[in-house]
Amino acid sequence: MKQAKTIKLAFHAIGMNKIRTFLMMLGIIIGITTLTVIVSVGKGASAKVMRTVQNFGTNAVVVFAGGGKVIGPPDEKTNTLTLEDAQAIMQEVHGIKAMDTALIRVGRTVKYEDNNTNTVIYGGTTQYGDAWGWSAESGDYFTEEDMASMARVAVVGKTVVRELYGSTDPIGTNIKIENVNFKVVGVLSPRGTSPMGMDMDSRIVVPYTTASHRVFNTTYINLIRLTAADPSQVDRIEKEVANLLRERHHIQPGFPEDFRISGASSISKMAKNMMGTLSLFLGLISLISLIVGGIVIMNIMLISVGERVKEIGLRRAVGARKADIKKQFLIESSLITVMGGIIGVVIGLIVAILIPMMSKGKMPAVLSWEPFVLGFIFSALVGVLAGLHPAKKAAEMDPVIALKS
Repeated sequence: MKQAKTIKLAFHAIGMNKIRTFLMMLGIIIGITTLTVIVSVGKGASAKVMRTVQNFGTNAVVVFAGGGKVIGPPDEKTNTLTLEDAQAIMQEVHGIKAMDTALIRVGRTVKYEDNNTNTVIYGGTTQYGDAWGWSAESGDYFTEEDMASMARVAVVGKTVVRELYGSTDPIGTNIKIENVNFKVVGVLSPRGTSPMGMDMDSRIVVPYTTASHRVFNTTYINLIRLTAADPSQVDRIEKEVANLLRERHHIQPGFPEDFRISGASSISKMAKNMMGTLSLFLGLISLISLIVGGIVIMNIMLISVGERVKEIGLRRAVGARKADIKKQFLIESSLITVMGGIIGVVIGLIVAILIPMMSKGKMPAVLSWEPFVLGFIFSALVGVLAGLHPAKKAAEMDPVIALKS
């Protein structure tokens, strides 16, 4: 038989029973839809990881007080980092461009007139802008003189401005932090989300001396932020800082550390591992759906072979070869799965477009050409594998017995 004739016959056979064809397609549609969503969300997640790493700083190293694997700022009672630790790091670890030491309190109430919000209070130094690579959008940071005099001045993030002031300019106004009046001298430029998923714009930066002596009454610090002069030296700086702190805190080998260190590479690795776990889970769902779909197609096609015995016998009687019969059934199964794959890709792309909308941007997706290629390859492969046994059974059927059936 000519190839075009075989394909025409395959299309005719598929169209004879539309409900059966749809049932055979269903597993493939689900599998390819899932695969398309995985690819789109995976690429979106990778882009988001890169953006969060950029927000964190590609040349940054952060030392947190307290050990363990807890993500984010330590508990307020943690007292394992001191200013002396920070000074020792600056003196003994080479390649540090800027350093900021911080006292952090999370979820503190801040008031302006009749408005209030809960935000992060960050007691930092005049090196905050350089260590974080974070400029002031308007106004400016506090000065060394403010640090020395424990001045009650503050630089506020964009989220704080929006929640307390709306469209009003906050510069020069007074806000209350823990019932202490602070004058707003600057507004931070927008920064976005941290690798831990926190809103980095929901913070207020005040002088460390003011925070430690006038507000929170503690001399310990929660965080040390370092910026490497050369991004390629981040891993080395991480290791040297860890070794130095172990020595200063008298931590013996094999005992848990009372601090945590995060660099750009570890943040990126953590985020990618999280997305990798999600992609693996969705990938298994996709694989199971394709396998189930393939089994369903094979079984239904075996039933179809039994129902089309006379048709097979007649075609063999008029000159069709075993190879022609086999080819026809393989083409039928492949057409079913490829059409299911196309439908699955289209549905998957629609879902990928809707996901960022429904999650309000928390789960981004990137549309690309890969789902079309992967959908075609996987659906065609499942079609061939699922159709092999039914095609072989049809091709080996005795035409004389088939015509007598």
